[in-house]
This record gives sequence, C-alpha cells and structure tokens, in this order.
Amino acid sequence: MKYLWKTIWFIQAFIVRLIPMLLFFVAHTIGEVYIYNWDPLTVLEIKPLPELFDSYLFLYGALGLIILILFFMKLPIIARVMTVGILASQVVFFLKRWEIYIYDLKDVDPYYNFYMGILISIIVGFVLQVTWRLIRNGFTQAYYWFTLKSFGKDKKASFKKIPVKKLPEKKNSK
Repeated sequence: MKYLWKTIWFIQAFIVRLIPMLLFFVAHTIGEVYIYNWDPLTVLEIKPLPELFDSYLFLYGALGLIILILFFMKLPIIARVMTVGILASQVVFFLKRWEIYIYDLKDVDPYYNFYMGILISIIVGFVLQVTWRLIRNGFTQAYYWFTLKSFGKDKKASFKKIPVKKLPEKKNSK
C-alpha cells in the first residue's frame, strides 16, 4: 500500500507541475484569437492544434519541461519566476502584434522582446534562487556558530578538574 500511495503522489505531482506548460498554450491560444490570427471555432477541434501552434509547440513544450524539471530538482523560485516571466512576455508579445495589426506597422519586430523577456525571466529566477539559498544557508551557519560559541563557554566551565578524595579501603575481616 505504501508504494501505491507513492506512485499516486508522483503522478499527481507530475500532472500539477505540467500546469505552467498548459498555461503557456492557453495564453498563446487566447493571444492568437485576440489578434484575429486564428479562427475561434478551429481552436475547439483538437486535430488542427499542432499545425496552428507550429514552432511555438516545441518552444512551450521545452519551457514547460524545463519548469517541470526545476520543480523536481527543488528549485521552485526559478520555476515560478520563469512561469510568470514567460506569461508576461506572451502578453507583451501579443499586445505588440495586435498593435502591428491595427496600425499596419511594417518595421516593428515583436519577437526580439518576446525572446529577451523569456531569457531575462530565466536569469532573474536564477539570481533570486541563488540569493535565497545564500541567505538561508548564511542564517543556518550563523545560528550554528552562535549556538556553538555559547555552548563552548558553558562546556569549558564544566570540564574543570575537580580533585576526587579517595575513600579508605575496607579490609575484609575473617
């Protein structure tokens, strides 16, 4: 029974950690429909979805798997910052594409800011994760050092040599 619960826990953890990847696909779908690039009725069918996502299918799949691995490696700050950063990059990307569509701009490239937003979110997540670990380990080491220092003072006092009186030996009487 113990192994059954562990298996169920692992499957549940795996599915929950796939949520960011699903959010990327949902946000991309909403963005494409919002800028009138996709027909909303074709999104309701499952068969044309891989063709609609095109190369974004691999991008969001890879980013989602990286986030999944980061969660399992116990690096949640990087994974969460990446998720928020990628979703924010998607919002900015589709707003820029909508602006290009509405104002008929030809010389604007929204892809550079989109990919740089993803890269910056990865870097910020890494810096925050390293900073959090350093602060946490620093507090742990400081606590250990202060505990050891205060314990050492008490310990020195208790290690003083105290002369022991020898008891007189009893003689066996026969």
